[in-house]
Amino acid sequence: MPVLRAFFVALVALPLLLPIASARAGDASIERLAPIYRHSILVADLERALTLYRDVLGLTVSRVTDTPADSYSYRFFNIEPGAMKRFAYLDGDGGHSNVLGLGEVPGIALGLPDSPRAVAFVQTVADVEGVKARVEAMGLETIEPVEFMSREAGRPGMEFGIIDFDGHLILVFGLLRDDERDG
Repeated sequence: MPVLRAFFVALVALPLLLPIASARAGDASIERLAPIYRHSILVADLERALTLYRDVLGLTVSRVTDTPADSYSYRFFNIEPGAMKRFAYLDGDGGHSNVLGLGEVPGIALGLPDSPRAVAFVQTVADVEGVKARVEAMGLETIEPVEFMSREAGRPGMEFGIIDFDGHLILVFGLLRDDERDG
């Protein structure tokens, strides 16, 4: 009798559980989306911005598109329709796709605050000292570097800030090479 009673309880409960199961199945597509899809910023000159983000920081341009007249970007960034010309999608190392978007608005003066700096793009690099030297050679402002000991790698590293051509803050960090540690 106890087995028969458990069967009937399960049979009665099944219609109650089906909506929950189907709702969870419907959410499966949402669960496949990355929790943070992309960081997007406005730049005045896309080619100039790429000399930093692509050529120095090592991001890869996956595609550049013209910005359509009905793009949500105009509302989102609070700019005049038609002001944004192109949008570049950049990928990172290790299969990290679509990590940064650069929306080109020629001639824009962004007026980003110096203090406090409210937002930063954080980028790891393999050659942190080489990146710092290249950024300084470009004439970009840097924020004084700090060395640290990486708990994960058990080696010293360095981090420093960059103010890009349009005033965006980038925090760059990486491990120091063995030859840099030894002298």
